[in-house]
Amino acid sequence: ARAVNEEYTKQLHGVVNKLYDSLSLGLGLKAGELREALGGDELVYLMKINYYPPCPRPDLALGVVAHTDMSSLTILVPNDVQGLQACRDGQWYDVKYIPNALVIHIGDQMEIVSNGIYKSVLHRTTVNKDKTRMSWPVFLEPPADHVVGPHPKLVGDKNPAKYKTKKFGDYCYCKLNKIPQ
Repeated sequence: ARAVNEEYTKQLHGVVNKLYDSLSLGLGLKAGELREALGGDELVYLMKINYYPPCPRPDLALGVVAHTDMSSLTILVPNDVQGLQACRDGQWYDVKYIPNALVIHIGDQMEIVSNGIYKSVLHRTTVNKDKTRMSWPVFLEPPADHVVGPHPKLVGDKNPAKYKTKKFGDYCYCKLNKIPQ
């Protein structure tokens, strides 16, 4: 299992760089500028394995309550058991399973560095009555002491900063302890 995870992570680096490049270009920045603003070569790849056993009363339980990810991006490999939902305009939608596809979430740090142009995805998971659901997210996070704020090229007189600049570790502390940012 370790060899598979190491190979997956190695392959993921290329995908991650392409994602950051595309998102940078989408903001009118140069390729790589968002990646650098979010930690560059010090970016933390945090893999988690989520296991949701069958639940006899799925109407009474959620797998994970509605939240946004603290990361800049989350790359998710789901299994074929439905359970991921995303919210748009106050409405919840099932995120359909597509074989051999990755699910990409914009996280809080990407919303901050883009000064709100890219929005963090509000999502939750449901449980299944009969089947086990699993997912393998990789959270791409700045190092704890890395300072994140709106990218200087995206802020000006006509577009003031919408977010405070702070260390990622301080951001996490505030969010986890429900302290206003």
